[in-house]
Formats: sequence, structure tokens, C-alpha cells
Amino acid sequence: MVMGVAELLLAGRAGTAVFAAAVDAADASDVAAILTLATHQDAGVRRGVAATLPLLTHGAPPTGSMVAVAVRLARDPDKAVRDHACFALAEQWREVDTPALREALADRLDDIDRGTRSEALVGLAYRHDPRALPRVHEALSRPGGVVRRLEMVAAGALSDPRLHELVLRHQEGWGTAADARTADVVRRLTDPAGPGADVFDGVAGLYRRRAHGRPDGDTLSAWHLMEEMLDIAPHRAGEFLDAVLDRLIGDEAAGREVRERSALAQLADELARGSSLRRSVDEPPAGQPGSSAP
Repeated sequence: MVMGVAELLLAGRAGTAVFAAAVDAADASDVAAILTLATHQDAGVRRGVAATLPLLTHGAPPTGSMVAVAVRLARDPDKAVRDHACFALAEQWREVDTPALREALADRLDDIDRGTRSEALVGLAYRHDPRALPRVHEALSRPGGVVRRLEMVAAGALSDPRLHELVLRHQEGWGTAADARTADVVRRLTDPAGPGADVFDGVAGLYRRRAHGRPDGDTLSAWHLMEEMLDIAPHRAGEFLDAVLDRLIGDEAAGREVRERSALAQLADELARGSSLRRSVDEPPAGQPGSSAP
């Protein structure tokens, strides 16, 4: 007998290959069964529900019932349940923005668990909730200078120049190269002077090369940097697009390459039409399997 997602979760088999296969094959009945476990007396089961719900959307937006359950679990007595639920609401479902979701995140800004606090903060920052700015300012001003990565990401998501001087204090001392790069991305996003001419010049050069049949060369590095900025602050796609196009004035072929074929223009258009998207790209560029497509 084939076990469903909820049955496997109750059997303690979350995280196994069998569970992953069941999640991939899950349908509406599996979702309904998982939702009923949100009030289970075992905190471990509730943690499993909070962690599994985002996987059951299969890339589509979550249903209202899924969001409502995650909102409830964000107030769970168990801190790990709250952390998983806030991660889903704040980051995995960034395209969802409702008053109830925002309130659930705001309620966790003073949570005893700092991971949950950080998720709540970045979730509000992604949605440009006014409660995020003073909390980010407070985090970056913390005595002792200890700042968490998600607090820096929240600063970048807000892209508020008033945070720039504080962000500059936290450019050193990160434990990994990835975190150090995130700090640099946030520095650029909060800079009152803009993200940097080197990025826009490099991306413009990439499309100029492609429009005229030349290899990408080292211009892809500028695109990847822009991509990281747009992942944190997608609302700036229109601004970035204009800056790139300004550099291509007089080169109609390159301008057309950007306007008609670039993921940057696609994101800017989707945002202009009111879509709140998380990712800027979803296909690999020529010669770069598995990378994001400019």
C-alpha cells in the first residue's frame, strides 16, 4: 500500500527518499490531510507540517488555507514550529502579501528565538512594511556589532539610503564568502549614489556583445551581481533596466536585445503589471548550464 504524505509524516519518515517522492506526487487530498495535522498534539508533527506545506505548492502560489495554517503555526508554542512557519511566510511565499500574514510576522519580531525574529524581520522588509525599517536600524546599531545575515538582507530589501552608513559598518568579519558577498550587495542596494556604474556598464556590455554575436566574456559577472541584487530587491528592476538602456542609446540592436529578450525587462514588466515576483530569472544563459539567464 502506498502511503500518502501525511501518513509518512506521522510515521516519522519525513526527510527520506520515499517522503520526497510522495511530496512530488502529492495532490489536493495530500494537502488537505497535511492541513489537518496542524493541530496535532506532537510538536514534531506540527514542525513537519510547517516545513512540508511550502513543498506541496509545487512552485505555484499557496492556497488561502495553506497560508492560514502557516499563520497559525507562526504563533505555535514550540519555537521550532514558529521558525519553520515564519520561514515559509517570510521567504518561501514572498509572493503572498496579506494583512493577516504581515501581522503574524510582526507578532514574531520580539520572539525568544532569534532565528524566528530574523525571518519575521526579513519577511516584513520584503513586503516594505513600515514596521521593518526601525527594527533593521536597531539591528544594525546593536552594541557589539553582531549582525545576522537576514538582518543585512532586510536592509537590502528595503534599499533605504538612511541605512547605508550602518551597513558600511558590517562589511567585514563574515564567516563565509557567500555572506561577505551578500554584505557587499546590501551595501550597493543602500548606497544613495546607486548600486554602481560598474554593474550597469557590465550588463550593458553583455547585451551589446550578444546583440552583435560576440561571446559574453567576463561581462556575465556583472549580470550575476545584478541578479543577486534583484533577488533581494526585485522592486528595483525598472530602475536597473532604465540604467542599462541609457548606456545602450545609439545601439538599437543591443537595446532591442534587452527590451525583447532579457529577464531583466521581463521582471520589470511583470512588476509594472502588479506582479510581486521573487526571482529575476529562470533559465540558463548560453554556455552556462544551471545558471540564471540574463
